[in-house]
Amino acid sequence: MKKLFLGALLSGILFANLSAQGNRSREIREERIQSFKIAFITEQLQLTPEESQQFWPLYNQNEKDKKVLRDSYNMKGRKIELMSDSELDEFITKHFELEEKQLDLKKEFFKNIRQVLPIRKVAMLNKVEQQFKRKLLEEMRRRKQQNRQGQGGRGFNKN
Repeated sequence: MKKLFLGALLSGILFANLSAQGNRSREIREERIQSFKIAFITEQLQLTPEESQQFWPLYNQNEKDKKVLRDSYNMKGRKIELMSDSELDEFITKHFELEEKQLDLKKEFFKNIRQVLPIRKVAMLNKVEQQFKRKLLEEMRRRKQQNRQGQGGRGFNKN
């Protein structure tokens, strides 16, 4: 009995340790992606140090606000095929509400950054964000392919 308890305790500690390492690994990966995003957008928009100092707090707050808004609607994981008609009606209504609020958030954000960036840079932001997403997906595909070939790799390829 004592061995069983000790084995269970050690397994629990090992699992908790591996889980914590997995979480830390994900945090590190997210930090790298965020650093890459900051560098990419700053470079592509050619932000001056003064513009960056004013732009990034607004941008980061907007990203947080968008996440809070998406999370508040929590529409993931629902199978449309399994919903009743009334649930579908509510789902569609909530979806439109979410889109309206997202648009309001976007308008407010662009109004705010218009005060700190020239209009050309404001107009280019959406395009640059799309370029970043493509670049990130390319990098993820490259890494996945490298992992399949057993090479691995660190950092982001900026080419």
